[in-house]
Amino acid sequence: MAELTSTAAAEILGVTPREVRRLASDGQLQGARLLGRTFVVDAESVQRLAQEPRRRGRPWSERIAWAALTIVSDSDAPWLSAVERTRLMHRLRRSSVDDLVYLARQRARVRRFRCHTTMLDDIASRVVPTGGSALHVDNLRKWGLTPAQKHLDAYLPVGDVDALTERFALVDDAAGNVTLRGVACVDVFARGRPPLAAVALDLADSLNTRERAAGLRELGSLHSAVFGRG
Repeated sequence: MAELTSTAAAEILGVTPREVRRLASDGQLQGARLLGRTFVVDAESVQRLAQEPRRRGRPWSERIAWAALTIVSDSDAPWLSAVERTRLMHRLRRSSVDDLVYLARQRARVRRFRCHTTMLDDIASRVVPTGGSALHVDNLRKWGLTPAQKHLDAYLPVGDVDALTERFALVDDAAGNVTLRGVACVDVFARGRPPLAAVALDLADSLNTRERAAGLRELGSLHSAVFGRG
């Protein structure tokens, strides 16, 4: 896999090399290691982070992020208090799609892996698919997409990630064919699927221009349907 030094990554992200190390420590950049005395990270994970919109202020906590995505999907978030819901509704009404992408960025701890394609169906049966993996052919066409090559994008309880990684001998690879999103707020998957806004947001996480555009477009449509504007 292609790698970048912390200095090169810092230039792309508009931060300091020290901040690159912190981002790697937080799990926002993959492939961090020392190459001799040089700190390097995976180039693709830098590209993914670079395409995210920049905003002032702190992103939502995982709990609030999932509440927001549930509400934008026109469902209820029963774990919120009345005061929290009112405050969040006001914020969502004022938010743009780019705001949502930034504010909900801490909805999961994301790791990417590589495995043999013959294992994908077995892994998929143990997780909750999202992004393109959650869309049937008819929905892919509706979103202007076609079935892509074998890739799995999915959620699972954060405590199960290591066990699944070991069971299927998954290899860390930011350009791999398995994306696992570990979450603590598993109640949002009670129906066996993530909120549609999360599916759209995860599709927008793609480095594929067409997939990203489709995800952002659908997220805007969902927001508009609930709050009356894009």
